[in-house]
Amino acid sequence: MLFLVNLFFIGLTVKFASIAPEGSFWYDMALKIKQELEKDQSIKIVVYSGTAMGDEADIVRKLRIGQLHAAGLTSHGLEMISPEIRAYDIPLVFNSWEEFFEVRTKLFPELARRYERKGYKLLSHFAIGFVYIFSKSENIWGSNLWVWIGDTLSEAQAKELQGTFKIVPLQIIDVLQALATGIVDTVFNTFYALHALQWSKFIKSYIPMPQYIYSAGIIVRKDIWDKIPEETKRRGEKFILENSLSVEEGIVKLEKQVQEELSKKVRVENDPKKIEELKNALEKIRKRVIESNPEIKDFYALIDRELTKIRSSKK
Repeated sequence: MLFLVNLFFIGLTVKFASIAPEGSFWYDMALKIKQELEKDQSIKIVVYSGTAMGDEADIVRKLRIGQLHAAGLTSHGLEMISPEIRAYDIPLVFNSWEEFFEVRTKLFPELARRYERKGYKLLSHFAIGFVYIFSKSENIWGSNLWVWIGDTLSEAQAKELQGTFKIVPLQIIDVLQALATGIVDTVFNTFYALHALQWSKFIKSYIPMPQYIYSAGIIVRKDIWDKIPEETKRRGEKFILENSLSVEEGIVKLEKQVQEELSKKVRVENDPKKIEELKNALEKIRKRVIESNPEIKDFYALIDRELTKIRSSKK
């Protein structure tokens, strides 16, 4: 997803970026935030769409050098700032939306504290959707599979899925062209994001097993956040959190709708043997990600503890 926002305070300019395409729910969220914050006449927000700031790795780099001051990032980008977020969207963790929502709400204050220690204010954390494997090929198995360059999950996917697929590491901004030219046949994505990014027009088949819930969040550099007037911060923080959760609710509904519509048009890959092999690979990916970083492992333990409580209470 990609958008870029400039917030102008008296004596202060804050630049905000993400990768949400125009017309998407996430881009609309930026416009609503713009409208709300511009009630303070000392604030001017300019929203840019497309690939103006590059991929999420580019956005994070620009955050670090001060060229940007805030961002809406998927966990791919958020992990580059503080890796704990990756513990949420690895395979075989959450069995339902409801589990994610409950754990996320419980652990958000702790996650926000960890980002604050890294110099950022985490304003929201929300689900993008369950990720599936989609393909433009009638035969998914052995096809060219895109993985996103530069994060822990992608590295684990590349190692554990090689042989099942031919791995093609790319930045997300290059995937549409790669699908069009045949460099990539197969992708990870959610149903709605597949549609929003225009990848769906290439898709002919998909594997019906959900891989993991993908998530995102909105952050601002702490040094910039501390300069914003207190009343504007209070009002803006409340609005951004509530609006993010509202968008999340809308995405859940759209996911189901897009899944129903796309399932009528494409072939569902149901080879039991291959799907069992994939499930075994997902378990290895999960373990590899958890063990890859002590901060991820530590936060995953908190998630696992909360999930145990939730599941025990429902027995």
